[in-house]
Amino acid sequence: METPSLDLNLLRTFLAVYRSGSFTGAARLLGLSQPTVTTQMRALERQTGRELFERLPRGVTPTPVADELAARIAAPLDDLAVVAGPTPPAGARAEPVHLAGPAEFLCTTVLPALAPLVAEGLRLRVSTGLTDPLLEELRAGRHDLVIATTRPRGRTVHAVPLADEEFVLVAAPVWAERLRGRQSQRDATAGDATAGDAATRGAPTPGAPTPGSATPGSAAPDSAPRRSAPRDSATPGPACPEAPALESPVQAGTPTPGSASPDACAPGTPVPAGSPTPGSAVLLDPAVLHDVPLVTYAEDLPIARRYWRHVFGRRLSRTAAVTVPDLRGVLAAVAGGAGFSVLPRYLCQDLLASGALVALLEPEDPPINTSFLVRRPGACDNPDVARVHDLLLRAAPSW
Repeated sequence: METPSLDLNLLRTFLAVYRSGSFTGAARLLGLSQPTVTTQMRALERQTGRELFERLPRGVTPTPVADELAARIAAPLDDLAVVAGPTPPAGARAEPVHLAGPAEFLCTTVLPALAPLVAEGLRLRVSTGLTDPLLEELRAGRHDLVIATTRPRGRTVHAVPLADEEFVLVAAPVWAERLRGRQSQRDATAGDATAGDAATRGAPTPGAPTPGSATPGSAAPDSAPRRSAPRDSATPGPACPEAPALESPVQAGTPTPGSASPDACAPGTPVPAGSPTPGSAVLLDPAVLHDVPLVTYAEDLPIARRYWRHVFGRRLSRTAAVTVPDLRGVLAAVAGGAGFSVLPRYLCQDLLASGALVALLEPEDPPINTSFLVRRPGACDNPDVARVHDLLLRAAPSW
């Protein structure tokens, strides 16, 4: 792209618009009025003879010409800003780091990880909210770092994967016991139906000879007695029941309700009686949940719908009994016995470990969501932003 000699101030304004995604955001970053930014961008477009931004109802999107120009000027302008910027006085405190993300993840995981930096004097200003609005505010300069639950689109921000969160279908123990009973009844009914079908298929036709009997005029069967297979001399126990088929994948090696462990199937060993250990997973058909209250984050059931599609391969058609726009509130309601929900494992792992909450399924391939650590591209004059960024990336693998 051939360009004439361009005004440096126009290029700075262009880069601010490119990175913030709007004239308003660029004006806030530069300390200018929005009409001034608009006028400067029109002047730059006249100088280059090319359209740089496509105007949208909310903000702007760069054209390929703008992408090429930004790639050429971003690094030199960032270096110039560092050199020409004011030098802070010796001993001056750095500005606070503005960090934003989901309230639950920040409060339970991120802030404890950053506590050592705060103890050393780092200052934090934390905001919570949904990913899309927070990214808009990041581009506008309101935040230094954002933890996003989806990967940001476009090249106006820099994002790196931070952590994976696993989703778990959970309920309080009182509901888990009820669901075990319902599942056992469904399994027993299905077993009776299967046995009836098998008996019907195996019944002899009236008038037909039974196996081993002689038909009129045929030779008599061998009269030598047949020897049965040897049996263990120990007292025989009941036959090992067959595990019922389930509609969802389950964790390998986890016994199904009413099934015996491999040791229980050994000859002479009785099938153990009793229910599963409190706090262990309930392996269930999702149909048994049809009248159990659903507690969720929002009316459109975003987390639960994703879980149903991924694990059960079907659409969830439910209305929430309780909605709480904070997953910590959802957790409290479910742990208190309000119903069931789908929650991130990091949020409920302590209650699962203590038995105060039960995982209703442990699928081999649980739904996973990746969070991203997002910052604006370019140099930053606050060294504490880099300290927070680097510490979070180091701590995340242990979450």
